[in-house]
Amino acid sequence: MSIGWTLLGTFGQLMLAYFLFMLVAFSAGGLVSGGRFWRVQVKVLDLSLFVLPGTCALSAAIVLYLHWRGGSALSYWWHALPVAATMLYLAYLRILVRQSRRGR
Repeated sequence: MSIGWTLLGTFGQLMLAYFLFMLVAFSAGGLVSGGRFWRVQVKVLDLSLFVLPGTCALSAAIVLYLHWRGGSALSYWWHALPVAATMLYLAYLRILVRQSRRGR
């Protein structure tokens, strides 16, 4: 593992964390303000505000740890963790959008 690629990936993950925080803040805020949802659905959206950026920090920390421990280039695949979490969030958001359009 190259230190340059590791640092670049870590920097990218931290930038992605800010982007995901804003994505969740605006998408969840806009959706909840315009519809009626169950309390648990709103709690999941609220939790997503911190979990999605947290996956970025976690994956960056894992890659840095593996770099220090002499991990292989396969360690870079940990950077895909936030992408998978974001896809789950977007799928959940799509379900909620459809639910709000139907009027529940």
